[in-house]
Order: sequence, then C-alpha cells, then structure tokens
Amino acid sequence: MLYAILSLSPILLALAVMVIRRIRLSAPKALFLSLLLAVVLAAGVWKMQPQALAAYSVLGFCKAMEVFFIIFGAILFLNMLRRCGYMDAIQRSFSRVSPDRRVQAILIAWLFGAFIEGTAGYGTPAALAAPLLVALGFPPVAACIVCLIANSTPVPFAAAGAPITAMLSAISSDITGNAQYIAQYGLSYDEFFQACTRLTTLFLGVGGITVPLLLIGVFLFRYGEKGRRFRDFVEILPFGLFTGLAFCLPYYLVSLAGHAFPSILGAMIGLLVSVTAASKGFLVPKHVWRFPNDLPVGKEAVFDVDQRRAMPVWKGWLPYVCVGLFLLVSRVAAFGLKPLLQSVEVGWSGLFGVESCSYTFQPLWNPGILPFALFAVIIGLVSGIGVKDVGRVCLGSFFQLLKVFSALVFGVAMVQIMMNSGINTSGMDSMLMVAAQAMADLTGRFFPIVSPVIGILGAFISGSCTVSCVMFTPLQFNTALLIGVDPVYTCSLQCAGGALGNMICINNVVSVSATTGAAGEEGKIISTNLVPMAIYVVLVLAVAFAVMGGFG
Repeated sequence: MLYAILSLSPILLALAVMVIRRIRLSAPKALFLSLLLAVVLAAGVWKMQPQALAAYSVLGFCKAMEVFFIIFGAILFLNMLRRCGYMDAIQRSFSRVSPDRRVQAILIAWLFGAFIEGTAGYGTPAALAAPLLVALGFPPVAACIVCLIANSTPVPFAAAGAPITAMLSAISSDITGNAQYIAQYGLSYDEFFQACTRLTTLFLGVGGITVPLLLIGVFLFRYGEKGRRFRDFVEILPFGLFTGLAFCLPYYLVSLAGHAFPSILGAMIGLLVSVTAASKGFLVPKHVWRFPNDLPVGKEAVFDVDQRRAMPVWKGWLPYVCVGLFLLVSRVAAFGLKPLLQSVEVGWSGLFGVESCSYTFQPLWNPGILPFALFAVIIGLVSGIGVKDVGRVCLGSFFQLLKVFSALVFGVAMVQIMMNSGINTSGMDSMLMVAAQAMADLTGRFFPIVSPVIGILGAFISGSCTVSCVMFTPLQFNTALLIGVDPVYTCSLQCAGGALGNMICINNVVSVSATTGAAGEEGKIISTNLVPMAIYVVLVLAVAFAVMGGFG
C-alpha cells in the first residue's frame, strides 16, 4: 500500500496545489513540482536507471511539441479567421439561431465540439469551440468549463475511432491466444471489437443525454442570478434533453455498424436537427438568458456592420466545413489519403541506449500542422490581407502560446517517467501499474466499479483517452479474468473512463486555457468539472450495473 500511495503522489500533488483554494498554483508551477517528485521517486524508490530517466524526459519534450503544434495550429486558424472577417459571420450565425447563451453553449460546445472530436480529436474540439464561445461573449473560464464537460461522450471515437482501436490492439494477443478467455467467453477479435464498441456507446450514450444539462447547470450555478438559477435551468431542460438525444441516439445506432463514425455522424445529425429546432423556436425558452453585464439582446457587436458589405454566413462557415471534410477524408482509410500522410516520418530509436525509448513524428498527420496551420495561411493569402499581415498573425499566435509550452513539457515528461518507471533495477512495475494493481487488489469482484476510475486516472495524467487505454487495458482484461467477469465489460468501462477523464485532464485544461486567455485559472476549471464528471461516472456505472446484472 505504501508503494501505491507513493506511485500516486505526483498526481495527487498536481491536483492538490491546483485545486486547493489557498494554494492554487498555475499549471506550469504545479506540474514542475510534480515532475520533480516523479523524478525523485523514480530514481530513489523505483531505482529507475539514469539513462532511462533522461531518455523519457526527452521523449516527454518531443510529445509536448506534438501537443503544442495542435494548439498553435488551432489558435492560428482562429486568429486568421478573426483577422479576415470570417468570425463575424460565424458569430452572427449563432446569434441568429438564438441569442440565449444556454442554447449557444449547447450548440457549440456539445454538438460542434463533438463533430471536431469525431474528425480530429486530441485536444482540437475545446481549442476550437471555446474561443468561439469567447468571441460570442462568454467569459473565458465559462467557455473552458462547458467545452471540457462536453468533450467526453464522443471521445472514444475521436479521429474515426482511434482510441478504441488502440485499446483493442493492446490486447489483441490476449483475445486470440488466451486459453482461459477462449474457454470461458470465446469471442473472436472482431466480435470482441464490436461488443466493446456497442457497450462503450451504450455506457456513454445513456449518460450523454444529460451532458447538455450538466454543462448548463454548472455555468448557471457559477454565473446565474441568485433566486433564478433553478428556474433558468428548468426552462432549458426540454431543449437540453432534446439535443442530448439528437446526438446520442444516432451515436449508438451508428456504433452497431462499426467504430469509425459514431461521433462524426452523431454530431452531424445532432447539429442539423438541433440548429433547425432552435431556429424554429422548438423547445427553446421564451426567456433569453444572458450573463451578468452582458450586452442587451440585439446589441451585440457582431451586428454593428454594414449588412450589404458583411460576409455571408455560408462563407464564414466555409473554412470549418473545409477543415471538417479534410479531416474526414484524411482519417478514413477508404479514401486512400491516410497512408500518404502517415508516410512522412521523423524520429529516433534507442535513445541513450534505452531500446524501448523510440519516437516517431508524422508531421503531416498532426492536425495542428495539416490542416489547421496550412489552411490558416491559405485563408490569409486568399483573403488578400498580405504576406506581412499573415506573418504577423502567425508570430502573434506563437507568442500568445509561448507560456503554455512549459506546462506541457513538465506535464508530459512527468507522465513518461511514471509510465516507464518499470525500467529499473528494483524489479518493480511502473508507478502507474502499481497504483492500478493496488486498486484491483482492494476491490476484488467489485473491480468493474473501479474500471472507469482507472481510465480517468490514465487520461488525467496523460491527456489522452488513447494513452489511458493503451496503458491500462491489459490490466483491465486480465483482472477481469481473475475475478470471473467478462473482460468486454471492464475494457468498455476503461474506454468510457478514459473519455470522462478528458473533462479534467491536465493537457486539455492547459490547452483550452491558453486558447481562451484563461491561463492561470486551471485549478478553478478542474475543481469545477470534478462534479459533472462524478455525476457522469455514476450514470455510466448505473448502466453497467443493469447490463451486467450487478457487480460482485
């Protein structure tokens, strides 16, 4: 138990110093302290070899660069749209659908964000949707909170199903070659894959119906007028449930046919249905809710333009449509573009003599570079603002995000050290495996209750549902066999937990804070989102309890 506590201490330290009100360090400072603690524990307790420590620290830097490219590309794309006038048209389009901030939050954070998650994933939804909300008039922290809450249900099927594909590839040999599993359950790899896809969408989809209400409830509690909060929530409840169903029903039905498109098609259908309903006033409250000190309805700055010279709404949305189509075509193997983009690689293997420390970067596969950065430059040149102005926007975007890079480096380096601390002379498993194994030992037959928590833990520190699944799915699979539970349930709960961890994961919080101007508020965002995440976990477990016929 002592080692389990020690293995969790860097994570607990990061949480504590960012969340506790009297401390509340910024993410860079908190993660620097956590990195130092992880290094001390890895070297002093786990006896991790110095060359391995150095190698995985460098690997952390490289992986942080990948995340930085995504953030930079997203903010450059947004800044270029602002500079060229596209954002005015987009703002008008959402304001015209409804001036109600509750409706705007649902349409942009929940449905628009889900579409971007399905096509790209990896931090891009919040990095695009949150600044759009800020541009409409949302306080930066409010925009961050609602976009992170919304970026949960669609996550397992990001980038046409990358997380769930990575999860099952990690246990492919167990599914096809484990004698105990074959004797007890006997699903083929494809059958197991389809069962996990269906269960994951079921677990997340039922709870996902309430996600619009969770995000509205949170920001009404924080920003609503005292005495009206409950009434304002009840007013939006029918529309919130309608939009939840508009996404989650096709999300589940599409999953019955495969894993690539639940989030993409669910979001497309949900956005079309919900925007149409909102524009017709269907289930939309008559009372228009605004933030305190907000501009009066109809007086937003976006309307202070000459309508004869204003950019058409369709043209304002065209860059996003192009980005979405490019991501869709490039991420689906059937179109043939995916292998070409992935063929360009740079990297190394066996750094500092550590054979397992290898790294490959595919620059054309990074959505920050292609399409976001490239499309941003093209938009600037086509719009006629001039090469110098395009350069100024690029340079300004870079300096805007420079401070966040240190937080990413410290956080990702800490994760790499904790994940790979099993390379040691002590014979111990890695810090993360020790922590997860302790949870399994303590829970026994009730391990499925812990399964999504392990997924959340992995996503919180790694910033990725995919990484969480790759790290912990083998443990979920084998522990399920030991306690007599079908592994398809624990693996699906792992994937669901990894998705829910996106609400509070450090990388995502740092990224969205940087792109909205809310840097330094990371602790407030995480502490706020712990509540809706906990509610969602309970809903997921309730569905799992019903499907499995109980735990234990």
